[in-house]
Amino acid sequence: MTIIMYLCTGFSLVFSFLSFVPAFNAAAWAFPLTLIYSLVCFAAAFRLQQKPDRQRLFLFRKLLEYLPFVLFAGFIIRRATELECPFILDLFTVIVWLIVCVLSFFISFKLSDKRVTRIYPKMPAPPAGKKPIHIHLLEWVDALLQAACFVLIFQQFILQLYAIPSESMVPEFMVGDRVAVIKTPSGPKFPLSDVGIPRMRSYGRGDIVVFSNPHYNDTKEARVLSFTHQLVYMLTFTTVNINRDEFGRVKADPLVKRITGIPGEKLMLVDGVLYSRRQGGEFVPVSEDAVWAMWDINSLPRSDRMLVQHLPMSKENFALLESVESKRSDIDLDSAAAEARGLVERFASLKISPDTIYSTPELFSEQQRELVYMFQSNDSITKTLLTTNGGYNWFRDFMTAWINVPPRKNLFDEQSFHIDLLLKLCMGKLIVRNAELLAANSTIEQFATDGIRRSLLAEADTYRFYMAWHDQRNFGEFPAGENDYIPENCFFMMGDNRFNSLDMRHSYTPRLTPIDSEDPYSFVYSSILAPKYVHADKILGTAFFRFWPLSRAGVPH
Repeated sequence: MTIIMYLCTGFSLVFSFLSFVPAFNAAAWAFPLTLIYSLVCFAAAFRLQQKPDRQRLFLFRKLLEYLPFVLFAGFIIRRATELECPFILDLFTVIVWLIVCVLSFFISFKLSDKRVTRIYPKMPAPPAGKKPIHIHLLEWVDALLQAACFVLIFQQFILQLYAIPSESMVPEFMVGDRVAVIKTPSGPKFPLSDVGIPRMRSYGRGDIVVFSNPHYNDTKEARVLSFTHQLVYMLTFTTVNINRDEFGRVKADPLVKRITGIPGEKLMLVDGVLYSRRQGGEFVPVSEDAVWAMWDINSLPRSDRMLVQHLPMSKENFALLESVESKRSDIDLDSAAAEARGLVERFASLKISPDTIYSTPELFSEQQRELVYMFQSNDSITKTLLTTNGGYNWFRDFMTAWINVPPRKNLFDEQSFHIDLLLKLCMGKLIVRNAELLAANSTIEQFATDGIRRSLLAEADTYRFYMAWHDQRNFGEFPAGENDYIPENCFFMMGDNRFNSLDMRHSYTPRLTPIDSEDPYSFVYSSILAPKYVHADKILGTAFFRFWPLSRAGVPH
């Protein structure tokens, strides 16, 4: 036992020297921390061998119980700065840590009160009588601290419990559901390193996984904060969350989503239907996704609907959304072309001064072609077109440039072209009606109360409503390149509650994007579409059991 005790403290000293950093920064604290603690453990072992008694035994056992956790903290501190640590050094350090863990657990087992007399026959018996209250309190604190340290390492590598914070996975998970996530098969790593358990499983469509949110910068500082957050969150019984961004907002990290795209395929979402294509094939609907995707929360059973805190869309609005999708799909291009040409002719008859220059799309900037802005500014846009040299030509191209454009390459682009066309016809009719009222010297009141204008503005509101939800129901070919497909070991995730889920379809930063990318005169809108896949290395584990509340306990579908 003496040899094993000195071996344990000796390997601890080796670990300390492996933590040495020839620099003056935060990582440099790892060396003195682990070195001093290792020397104290060595001294305690030496004193126990010289004169075995209960006091020295207690001190050595306590030091030994915390030794793996102190070294684990040293491992994190050593790697908490931007100073890179070679993989081979990480690997060797982890091996030494594992040796220390095994030896310390073995020694603690052999030196327990029931077995210590086999090694030290003359060890005095434990003192009889009741312990003072302060001793009981210290023991409780000690037990709590050790449990927290053990659980932290346990959940890093084996199993972790998560509380669902949002409704992105309704009805599978409701806010407040507690979910157990198995991590070992996913190949967890030691914090801030690439050393860990090899990944032992692959993932398939439909798996519900927990993964690091790729929208946040994956810096060492962020990973240190995330690890510290887990410790504080656990020690405060989930009441304190320090995992916040630079604006003080709680981070949506990690995420719990469902895998909907797998390696070797290209995806597309149109009108809520997910399509998949493999190399050499065509886009076909993903039948399984129709089972998981929840678009109409109102259709849930009342028992589930009562648990939903936010209904993103009413039954009436969902019906309105589907009506626009139907109208967009059924549009007759020949009739639309004839209508567009007719509007151009009517506008030409209302423009007093003929154009002498040919206009370009730059007559109105991208910001001025933004969907909401154009309809709100329809009267001023009409006046600009009527009074500007080149205004008629711009209106003509705006209304008819799409007519001779080749067919769009896929369903998403075709439907985007169709909704842009519906918007153009509505805007064209509104501009012509404005011009007619201006030509008739209508009053402001007549302008505001005109029935045709009011009807067209109501139609425009319907389209604006649709475009406000467009990015939840649609995204284009992903990956976008002709020969690009989701790479090996990469996956695409979405939340089941598609109207209430910011997931791998989206960016957190909106940007102005043409509705029809093939049309230089297209309306633009504020889009958050930016699909991205996630590498398997970012997957932390798989949700395998919902254990709370008991009424909803069970294995996720």
